[in-house]
Amino acid sequence: MYDTIKIKYRVTNLPIEVLEQRETSFIWRGLKWCPTYNDKTKKVNGYKTSVNNLDLRLKGRTIKCNNSLNKWYKGNNYELFTYSEVVEALSELNSILPFNVYEAKIHYLAVGLIIEEEAKPILDPWLSLNGKQPIPMLGANKQYGKKFYLTDYNVKGYDKTFEVKTHDRINLNKHLFRFELEIYTRNLNNRKNPIGIYTVKDLIDKAKYQMLADELLSKYDKIEKQQSMPLSQLTNKEKEVLALFQNQEILQQYKIDHSETFSNRRKVYNKLKKLSNNQYLMHVKKQLKTSVKYTLF
Repeated sequence: MYDTIKIKYRVTNLPIEVLEQRETSFIWRGLKWCPTYNDKTKKVNGYKTSVNNLDLRLKGRTIKCNNSLNKWYKGNNYELFTYSEVVEALSELNSILPFNVYEAKIHYLAVGLIIEEEAKPILDPWLSLNGKQPIPMLGANKQYGKKFYLTDYNVKGYDKTFEVKTHDRINLNKHLFRFELEIYTRNLNNRKNPIGIYTVKDLIDKAKYQMLADELLSKYDKIEKQQSMPLSQLTNKEKEVLALFQNQEILQQYKIDHSETFSNRRKVYNKLKKLSNNQYLMHVKKQLKTSVKYTLF
């Protein structure tokens, strides 16, 4: 379920090369570190290294480590990354990195799920999320996904098969759809019902892992989707409400001009959504839930 992580750790005992800001590469804790330079002064301002796809940067006494934990451990992120694999990956990473990885502070996290479904039928009904319309994800002059950029987090869904073929030149020979949440941990912690993701150790807390999975599914539920309903069974008022909420441009303007009646119309729309007979949307939600159950092992 985990993908990209951004962690940082404050180092107590630095090697002499760092303390003296040497301009030569050196070996520290089994890794080769190379100097980085300030663009203006051309002086050494830190050091960098990598562990496969993971990028490590040392500035002052802080080491930052970024990139996909899933890809580091499995070589890809088109296969599900289970809880037990996360535990193994972090244990292995802890034996390689020059610090106790479990004590590192984590400030950014991406979690995602993979299901074996064609992306287009899933994405076509997506209308908005918290009033924001999706931005097309483009590659090779083709739209292959949709992404919502919000203040506290980002959500995206895309054709994983297409992305892998375009970026990695790998043919998967099956339809794969990936749904992902990108979020800064402060937005998981500083709220009414905090999850409490502060250090890497929290990532292997099974209860918190489950809460993150629930958070991911809740974001999918909150995406406003084109509804298929038995129109003949609706009153004229209900049809008007349905038409209003399925046109995002008009809906946003209505929200501004008629704030006093918007909440009532929202209640009517929420009731209407329960009448939806879109079997495919229900099938996709079931697939995502099944994917979550698989990752918990």
